[in-house]
Amino acid sequence: MSKTELEGINAKQQMVELIRQNFNHPSILFWGIQNEIQISGERPELRKLVNELNELTKKEDPTRLTTMANVMFVEDEDDYNYVTDTIGYNKYFGWYNGEAGDFAGWLDGFHKKNPTVKLAISEYGAEGILQYHSSEPKIKDYSEEYHALYHETVWKIFEKRPFLWATYAWNMFDFGANIRDEGGVQGRNNKGLITYDRKIKKDAFYLYKAHWSDEKFVHITGKRFVDRTDDTIDIKVYSNCNEVNLSVNGGETTTLTSEDKIFVFENISLKEGINKVKVFAKDGNTSLQDVAMFNKVDNPNESYFTPEEEGGFVANWFDMPELGDVEMEELVITDDVYSTRCTVGELFKNEETKAIVTTYLGNVEEHPMFDKMQGFTIDAMSQIASDQFSEKMLYTLNKKLSQIKKSEQ
Repeated sequence: MSKTELEGINAKQQMVELIRQNFNHPSILFWGIQNEIQISGERPELRKLVNELNELTKKEDPTRLTTMANVMFVEDEDDYNYVTDTIGYNKYFGWYNGEAGDFAGWLDGFHKKNPTVKLAISEYGAEGILQYHSSEPKIKDYSEEYHALYHETVWKIFEKRPFLWATYAWNMFDFGANIRDEGGVQGRNNKGLITYDRKIKKDAFYLYKAHWSDEKFVHITGKRFVDRTDDTIDIKVYSNCNEVNLSVNGGETTTLTSEDKIFVFENISLKEGINKVKVFAKDGNTSLQDVAMFNKVDNPNESYFTPEEEGGFVANWFDMPELGDVEMEELVITDDVYSTRCTVGELFKNEETKAIVTTYLGNVEEHPMFDKMQGFTIDAMSQIASDQFSEKMLYTLNKKLSQIKKSEQ
C-alpha cells in the first residue's frame, strides 16, 4: 500500500479487474485479497483496506469464498483471522524458526483458540541444495537430506489434522530472488521440490509422488550422497507400493512393508569402494526398480558441506558483532520506552535508538531490503532468524533501548 494514497484505490481497481477477467474459470475456488500485507508493520489503514477488499470481492462475486495469507508472526487471535471466509498462514517452523515438529503444537493451539476459523498453511518449506549432503541432517545445513526429512515431518503432522482445509508446499521449483545469498548460492530461493532449470527432482518430490500419484514407482533417496565414510548406512526409499525389496552388491534380498510410503532399510553394510544398491517392487506383472551407487571412502567429501556463516534470508540483512559474556538480569519494559517490540522504522526516527540499532545490527539503511525492514519489529525478525538473534543480543538491545523514553524523541 502506498504511504501517501491511503484509500487503496489502485488495489480495489485491481481486485475488480481480477474478478471480472477470471470469473468464468471453473478452477477458481477462492479469491485471495492479500498476502503477507502485515510484513510492513501495523497500519490501521491496511486493516481498513483488507476489510473493504473483502466486502468488495463478495459484492463482485458472492458465489465464491474469500481467503488471504498471513505473514508468520501474525498473532493467533488477531482480528485479521476473521475477515475472510478462510485464511492461510505462511509458516516456516523448522527453517526460519523452531523445529519442523513445532507445527503440531501451533496448529492445535490455534485451532483451540479459533475453532470456527477455516485454516490452511499457505506456505511452508525448507531449502535443499543438491550439492550438500549429511548423514545427520539438521536445520539450516541446506542438505538434500534435511529437505526431505523436513517434508516427511510436516506431512505426518498435516495428515493428522483434518481441520486444515489445505496445505501448500513452497515451492514446486527453485526460483530467482536477487536479494538472497544463502547456502553458498546467490540470487536463488532453493525451497523447490525441483531444481531451477526444471530438470532434477529432489528426493522430497518423490515423497509427495508416493502419496498423490497412482503411477507405481520406487525411489532410493540420497543417490547424490555418493561418498560415504560409515561402515553401515540406512537406505531410505520412497514408494507407493506395499512392499519393497533391497539387495546390495547382488547379495541377499531384504523385504520391507510400510504404511507411510517411507521404507528405511537400517544398518546396511558397505564394502570398501563402490557398492551397488538395488531396490525393486512389483505392480501386478510389472517390475519396478531403482539403483544407487555408494562409494565407501576413508575421508568425508568436503564438497558436501555447506559453507560456514552463510546466514539466512533475514540474517544476512545484518552485520552482528560478537557480544562475549553478558550478565542478564530481569528487565522491566514499559510502553513508554523503546524496545525490541518497536519497528525498525520507529527506531530509526530517533537518533539515539538509531545509533543503538546500527551499533548492534550494522548499517542496515544501506541494505536493499531496508524499506521492507522498517515495518518489522526486532522481535518479529528474531522469530524469522532465531539462530541469529540470540537471547544475549535481544537482552542487550532491550537494555540499551529501554533507557530511552519515547517522549524524548
